[in-house]
Amino acid sequence: MTTTTSSSGTALRVTRFSIKWRQLIHKPFMMVYRLTLKHKVKLLRNEYKPNGKPTIFAMTHSFKDDIACTCYCLPRSAYMVQSNKEGIRKTFYLLAGLLLNGVIWIDRSDKKNRATVLEQMKDVCKKGGDVLIAPEGAWNFTPNLPVMKLSWGLLDAAASSGANIVPIASDIVNGNYCVIIGSFFEHENYRSKAEAISALRDIMATMVWELFSMKPTIKRAEISDEYWLAHMRNELSQAPFLNYVEEEKGVYRPKGEISLGELLAEMHRIDYKSMAVDYEVYQRVEQLIYNWTRR
Repeated sequence: MTTTTSSSGTALRVTRFSIKWRQLIHKPFMMVYRLTLKHKVKLLRNEYKPNGKPTIFAMTHSFKDDIACTCYCLPRSAYMVQSNKEGIRKTFYLLAGLLLNGVIWIDRSDKKNRATVLEQMKDVCKKGGDVLIAPEGAWNFTPNLPVMKLSWGLLDAAASSGANIVPIASDIVNGNYCVIIGSFFEHENYRSKAEAISALRDIMATMVWELFSMKPTIKRAEISDEYWLAHMRNELSQAPFLNYVEEEKGVYRPKGEISLGELLAEMHRIDYKSMAVDYEVYQRVEQLIYNWTRR
């Protein structure tokens, strides 16, 4: 039995037995948990065919119930890498669901804890379990990116434990939770981790775009920032234990990388903020970007 430390400092024990019993109760448990979901779940396509190896499922993350509806569509339980333990403790059915499903708690602001979580992922896979992770690091509240940049940690976990990597995309389409489970991502066929993670992101973005294409057609010019902000507020209102600032802290950012907006904000001594966190600052930075690119 392996014992590791969670973000709260409590011991997380993963055994082959604990993995096995969670797999056994997965289907009946998900049938009951499904009753807590607001919409019907539709598995639009499933290209994943278990091959006897553990699997790390890389899912998109853009609405409150995406974890639950994704778990509902999986053939067996997968330990979920989940943040905000203290907030989730206040919502009993979410906490109970995660604990029964299997959860690896992560403190996104703690570098040492993130390294511990990587070891926990490897441990689960080496004992025959599966892992579910949102490699974007936070909810995708960007108005123009189907999938944000992905953390490389799942590549290391898969390589050292012999696990598969399988992409998953989900969205709310025509009043239904719609899920697409992709096929195996052959990460070992790429020359570098940077090339592999970029390819995985492209695959996930293509799956998200497929879901986008099923929605009613609307022109980008007809969607205002105010509309997008209202959409985000509505999503977060359903998860009162979350907020924009905390979610933004969890977004994966490659080390040393800085966007044009961040650069221009620093040049003009502006404390850079996203649209969701501070709309007025966002508008000022967008104007700086516009002026810069028009030169």
